[in-house]
Amino acid sequence: MTLPLAIDLDPRYHGRLVDIETPKDIPDYWKGTPVENLLLAQNFNKKIDAAGKPELLIATCIEFRYALPIPSMYAYVIRRASCRLIGSEFSLAYVLSRGVDYVAMIGHNDCGMTKVPEAAPSMAEALVKEGWHRDRAEEFIRYQAARYTMEDELSALEHEYIRLRRLFKRVHFAPLFVCLADQRLYIPKWFHDRMLSGKDDITDSKEPDVRDEELLTLM
Repeated sequence: MTLPLAIDLDPRYHGRLVDIETPKDIPDYWKGTPVENLLLAQNFNKKIDAAGKPELLIATCIEFRYALPIPSMYAYVIRRASCRLIGSEFSLAYVLSRGVDYVAMIGHNDCGMTKVPEAAPSMAEALVKEGWHRDRAEEFIRYQAARYTMEDELSALEHEYIRLRRLFKRVHFAPLFVCLADQRLYIPKWFHDRMLSGKDDITDSKEPDVRDEELLTLM
């Protein structure tokens, strides 16, 4: 598998991301937080000095082309397809009980979850080879595909941000986007704009629709 185009060469992302070219570009709303440390490590190779206690939860995709720039004894990590935490709410509750209140949500370009329709047959076939009945395997893939498939990575990241904000109102969620070509982190413009406007309100009537049944998955 090859690396995708750099974000600045891909028209799908033009005008939708805020670059962090220097440490001074890190927004004030993340200064002095574990998110700032993550950005300094990822974009500027600054070593993170772990304090021996968890500072952050990093939620990112299962993507094997992205490596986290963190030491041990620093952050909890959850890797889920498409960076969605559906089914991991219990894990998040545990992390919160450990005193962590910052969550970095890292999406990326060229995500496989935008290609699920063409991958679904081979995914079902893989389960059949593992001994699943074909009807059950195909049913499982169809059900899960409806939960994880996305057409656009940045829009999906916004949708998940709103869902999680509705569930966990006191947590500081930090949406980020990594370019697989250069491993640099960017800020989604939709998030940066709302933070600068001071209107980061999950009750805003203009929020993308998140159905109640999407909020929490108990199965």
